[in-house]
Amino acid sequence: MTLLLFILILAAGATGLRAAPANSTQVPRDVFALRPLEWIPSVPQVRVIPVAFPDAKPMGYIHALATAGERLWISAHPFSDTNLPPTAGRLWSFLPGDNRIDPATGVLEVHAVSGLQTRGKQLWLMIDGGLARMDATTFAVDPFGSAQGITSPQPPAVAETRRGFFALGDSGSLFRLSPDERTFFRLDASPPTPDTRDTSAWRFLAGSGEWLLAATDRRVAVRHADAPRWTTLPTALKPRSPELDPIRLFAVCPDAEGGFWIGSDAGLGFLHAETGTSQFRERAGAVSIPGGLGIPIAAGMQPTAAAIEAARERVTDGIRERMKLRARLARNARESGRPIDAVTPLSRIPSGVRALAMDHGFLWVATADPVFPMRSRILLFHPGSRKWVGWFALGFPVTTLAVDDRYLWIGADTQFARATPLYAVEKSVLLSIPSTRWSPDTLDAEDIRMKVAALPLSERTVFAFFSGDYANVVRWTEADSLTDEQWFLRALSFDPIGLNQSDQLALNLRRLVIRHPDSIFTGLATALLERTGSPLPPQGPPTVPTPAPIPSPSPSQAPPPLNVTPPASIVPLPPPVPVPVPVTSVTSPPASAPAQPLITAPLVASPLSTNSASPSSATRPPLPPRTNTPPIPSTRVPGNPAALALQRRDLNRDGKINLVEWRLWLGPTADLRDWDQNGDQELDRQEFQVFFEANPNR
Repeated sequence: MTLLLFILILAAGATGLRAAPANSTQVPRDVFALRPLEWIPSVPQVRVIPVAFPDAKPMGYIHALATAGERLWISAHPFSDTNLPPTAGRLWSFLPGDNRIDPATGVLEVHAVSGLQTRGKQLWLMIDGGLARMDATTFAVDPFGSAQGITSPQPPAVAETRRGFFALGDSGSLFRLSPDERTFFRLDASPPTPDTRDTSAWRFLAGSGEWLLAATDRRVAVRHADAPRWTTLPTALKPRSPELDPIRLFAVCPDAEGGFWIGSDAGLGFLHAETGTSQFRERAGAVSIPGGLGIPIAAGMQPTAAAIEAARERVTDGIRERMKLRARLARNARESGRPIDAVTPLSRIPSGVRALAMDHGFLWVATADPVFPMRSRILLFHPGSRKWVGWFALGFPVTTLAVDDRYLWIGADTQFARATPLYAVEKSVLLSIPSTRWSPDTLDAEDIRMKVAALPLSERTVFAFFSGDYANVVRWTEADSLTDEQWFLRALSFDPIGLNQSDQLALNLRRLVIRHPDSIFTGLATALLERTGSPLPPQGPPTVPTPAPIPSPSPSQAPPPLNVTPPASIVPLPPPVPVPVPVTSVTSPPASAPAQPLITAPLVASPLSTNSASPSSATRPPLPPRTNTPPIPSTRVPGNPAALALQRRDLNRDGKINLVEWRLWLGPTADLRDWDQNGDQELDRQEFQVFFEANPNR
């Protein structure tokens, strides 16, 4: 079976057939539980100081921060102000020495401020209608609208290079400040090349050395300050995992030497404009699927059957998506010739980046918390040595960062908690950590091995499976009493993506179905067995095929041997050890393989599998060698589609379709009473023929 065929089977087959759960009142638990690995030490002594707004004017969101004139300038969004656009707020200033935060007065009081940028002692503001420049010492304000050359009504950003000061229009147009700094003029260069796949507006502009970078949520363009046009870089920040592609940009920060740091939901990128080189510190993926109901239940109340079934469907869909992503990563790894998986990290960065701030050779990085997305982590990175200094936690999503000589200022989104969105941290706590305690960003195989070895066995197995270490998955699941998840991971370790042993794949899937009939994994295992043509184990009360009447033995007599000729698809099995049997065509399972469970009805073995154990029978005579046995003629009925369909769905080979076989085929709610003419709860050949003629596409 090729890899592509297996991907199609897994994607399409998992939705087509689902085993009826034996216990549908069971709320699903977490699946593939794997905690994020910690690679950077935290700094517990960091004190996060809240800065409160006046009680009469509470704020819930910080849009922008900038330090100028010994003050912190803030664009904050009030909780109850519906007149402001969602991307802009009101202007405030905070003087740390007086511990006082005040709203802006005068001409800027009525304007919505979407961005702030410091330039020496000047503060540039992106406001509704254009730009404004304020002297941070005298508070004098100069407007820049259409009369001053800014024809864009909502310029999103300004930036400075060694060649001049620039403003970006919302449509991508670029404006340059005149030498007398009284007006802007539009450059002849056209906007960055449009991308039909990205309709988002241009949001970011940054200057570094003699270079400019503009960006939307999805794409990046660069140009020299004196160049006639932009150069779009569609693959500058390409993550290796397709799960993270396309990325979404959240922050841009220059390094003043022609380089740009770019924060995204996939990690931290760096682009050097002049050389065109780029780096990407990609966050590790996540494979855990949360269980539970997914909805709140009042105390003392019991969840309904519909809520439990919806939760099971949600988790089942999550498992299916993880398996499809695994197949997609395997295909990409094969095409690129390099290993790609969902869990092996290439960088110590814990999660996607939300905000950035450069600070005299250090880079402050705000990321989402890998466990609680509504919280954040603030990390300090030293680009020169490519090492992480440490991190501390913040209980809210970070929206922006700013620095001065003493403090790191943090703007957050606290609208859901009704808390202040502004916080301050003494930088010296992290900057005083000696470099000998910093952590290099790169990880080698030994680092990962030691970290994974400290995990519990269940999490180790999940990591090994999704990182492609299938030999260890099999080694760690040798025990006979495994959970349904362990059986599932063990089975799929033998699929074409893994060890490519179809007989072991079918064998372990059948064991999962038999031992955990009420598991969420059983529906997927059943579908995979059905779609790949592997026979399913009997469900419900087992039935032994009896083409000839068998006399009932008395209690004092041993049961006589069954005089039954096996069909062509059943491989004769040896009797249990220690009875010696001269069988040459059946091989014994290896000593490391778990024992097959004892079943009261014979299992239908896969044509590629010869490792199934025999039911216990002390009086069964030895089977003769099969070396010269003539082939058993096929029982298929040529030219009769209904008979072929009946043979394929008749799992216990009794010539009929019972309710268990019916629901394994058509779903857990299928009812055969409409076609059961004699009322014996089964469909015989004639009844099945009537059903098949009425439903030929089944």
